[in-house]
Amino acid sequence: MSGLRTVLLLLAIAALGIVLGACGAGDEESEFFDDSVSPGMVQRDMALAARESSEEGAQAMTVQSMVVDAMAAPTAVPAAPAPAPAQPAAPAAAKVQAAAAGESSERPVASLVAQQRIIVRTVDMGIVVADVTAAIEDAAGMARAMGGWLVGSDHSAKHHGSVSVRVPAGSLDDAIGRLRELAVEVDYEVANSQDVTDEYVDLKSRMRNLEATETALLALFDRAQKVEDALDVQRELTHVQEQMEIIQGRIAYLEQTSAFSLLNVSLRLAPFDMRVDGGADQTASVGEIARFRATFTPPDDIEDFTFTWDFGDGSEPVTGHRVAPSLDGESKVTATVTHVYENERDSPYIATVDLTGTGDAGVAEGSDTLIVSVTRIPDIEVFAGESFSVTEGEEFEVSGSFTRPAGLTDVAYAWDFGDGSQPQKGELEEGQTTATATHVYENHRPRPYDVTLTITATSEAGDIEASSFTNVYVEQALGWTVGGWSPGEDGKDAVRALTELLQGLSTLLIWLVIFSPIWLIAAVVIWYLVRRARRYQSRRQPPDSPPAPAQD
Repeated sequence: MSGLRTVLLLLAIAALGIVLGACGAGDEESEFFDDSVSPGMVQRDMALAARESSEEGAQAMTVQSMVVDAMAAPTAVPAAPAPAPAQPAAPAAAKVQAAAAGESSERPVASLVAQQRIIVRTVDMGIVVADVTAAIEDAAGMARAMGGWLVGSDHSAKHHGSVSVRVPAGSLDDAIGRLRELAVEVDYEVANSQDVTDEYVDLKSRMRNLEATETALLALFDRAQKVEDALDVQRELTHVQEQMEIIQGRIAYLEQTSAFSLLNVSLRLAPFDMRVDGGADQTASVGEIARFRATFTPPDDIEDFTFTWDFGDGSEPVTGHRVAPSLDGESKVTATVTHVYENERDSPYIATVDLTGTGDAGVAEGSDTLIVSVTRIPDIEVFAGESFSVTEGEEFEVSGSFTRPAGLTDVAYAWDFGDGSQPQKGELEEGQTTATATHVYENHRPRPYDVTLTITATSEAGDIEASSFTNVYVEQALGWTVGGWSPGEDGKDAVRALTELLQGLSTLLIWLVIFSPIWLIAAVVIWYLVRRARRYQSRRQPPDSPPAPAQD
């Protein structure tokens, strides 16, 4: 049965090619698509039909003869009523005929697509307006006045909205100009054009082929003698009509979109001006923290704020939302933000703060700039002096030196003697590089005191501080003396000498005890050697020799 449907469809197309080749195209649209069906296509379709299976050959020949008869003499079709199963095709045929009649009627877009290339134009715009609601209504009214219509609009938020309209393609430039007149400022404008001529021509060609196929199938349906043949023709006719509806819808869409261009407009409420003060110009040092804070006066009914700092050195901007009322109660201040400049190569830098506020009153915006000069902090080298000794209760003087680069101001020093007393501070005049101070240690101690000299100054890059330290040994003070003799000191020396003597004797005794075995062995060895020597001497004397005189 599927093979029969294929044969029916191919034979119908072949019959349509024969009729068009013999009669030609008479209307204007046929001239526009005169190459859609060629004799080569007819021969190809006939060859495909001839290659069908032999089992369905008889039915194919019968149907072919019916198609030829129907196309050759369509007026001679008998008016006999169709079989009962073929009756549902009548409404579909009537629908297609009605659609064909509607298509043949003159429409404004038909002449446009027949005379020039089919271009679909779409324009996206972003504009700033004083009143979003009024601007949406004006855009819709403009489209209707030009013969177009409102596609859709959105005004869910008070501060922004959108509207889409379609206007005749010839009036698109005029519509864009009117929208510009409505705007306080145009944010962007993007136009897109799409050429759909090739698609349109292809769809029209396919539509003509389907219409011819439908006509042939209707003729076959009227000539069908069997219920099975009528049902097969009905199924093919329904399939062809569905394709025709899809293609016709696409053609209508292309005709409409090319004849009426689409305008998508995004609207934003024009903001109020807000005074913002980013602070005075400042000087920062490389690698040190720089602080930024802005003061602003918001309009009434503006409650939510967003601020952004751009530090001008290519780093990422910093955004914040925290603000607080100032002391005067009218203005507000932003939270302090910090930044570290890595080098001074492109100094000075221009820092910018942008602030946006929203609320029931609308949108408020403001900005300010300040200049940041970035330099390196000068180095100060401090020398507190070498370590020294002093006597408790006696006043002594300390002196320290330091290097003093040019441009320093407010140079001051501070001596901290490390004994819990208050540091001695002072200021140094221009050109001075030495800081001196006096102090008295009340008590001595075994370990030294840490004495620190600190130099502070101010430069263009910021405050400078450098320190150095030394050690001070505090000795115990001497008692009273007579003729250079001091009982206390001499007594102390005697006790110290006796102590040292006792320590020496104790050490000697300890050594003797430790090495006593060695001493004992050495004494035994010496005694043995002496005795051996005496024996040897006695053996060498003659027996009759007088005894050796005693020696003292």
